[in-house]
Amino acid sequence: MQRRASDRLVLAGFVFLAVSSLGLKAIAGPPRDGLMDVSGDRIDQQLSSRLQAQHFTVAIRRFSHRSSMIVGLRGGCRIAARDAREGAAHATLFMRDAAGLGPVRYLYRGRSYEEPPAFAIRLGRLEIEAMSRLGMLPREPVPIAFAATPACGRNDFGFADVRV
Repeated sequence: MQRRASDRLVLAGFVFLAVSSLGLKAIAGPPRDGLMDVSGDRIDQQLSSRLQAQHFTVAIRRFSHRSSMIVGLRGGCRIAARDAREGAAHATLFMRDAAGLGPVRYLYRGRSYEEPPAFAIRLGRLEIEAMSRLGMLPREPVPIAFAATPACGRNDFGFADVRV
């Protein structure tokens, strides 16, 4: 004859599992998402430095509710680059800001995309989070919105793999 477990015993088991799960999460701590903690100014400085090292004249156009646009000029080549962590939320604004230069491309982890690579960025953040939980402190890749005039060619000028 099979005995039935009491409802209270099953409920107590579920409460124990829930409390144990929460306790383990508390011990592990919050996810380490260093990318969102990095100031936009730090990324702007990195982008500016890369252009200056390639003999571009650099100017920074600041906007009140989105990332700054780093503009570089060298001969007939004009470039605009900016922090694209906001992803698709600001894609239309980025295209408007870079009007007259060329199409906006998104550079991330050595690849070029026509649209913000939301899936690739999410996978990258999960990878960085897992590595951080294991005690590794990797430099996190930053997506960059990039536009350039045709005189610049298809060069990415070192923005394809920006990391912080």
